Amino acid sequence: MDKKEQIINEYLIGGISFRTLGRKYGVSRSTINRWVLEHQGFICLRKSSKESVTLLEMNKEPKEILSTEIIELQKQLEQERLHNKLLVAMIEIAEQELKIPIRKKYGTKPLKK
Repeated sequence: MDKKEQIINEYLIGGISFRTLGRKYGVSRSTINRWVLEHQGFICLRKSSKESVTLLEMNKEPKEILSTEIIELQKQLEQERLHNKLLVAMIEIAEQELKIPIRKKYGTKPLKK
């Protein structure tokens, strides 16, 4: 077992932090983090040192990941649209039954307390 595998196993089994392992083996904690993520099946993409790291699953193509994410977001959007319709209908029913305006009229001045 080489040093890299030993560090990965020690992290996964022992629950030791990246920082502690880095001090023990003389390797930076970010390198250990990258090794562990790669071992778990992720690829780290870093555009520059100031930008955030993007993780992609190794076994999926980026197009597959994006298409599944788009489908998921479309489902969430549809749910939110239905929720919005429900709230608008509830406000309209409340305004009719209680005979009071609930919606704010645009251009009105706020009440002074």
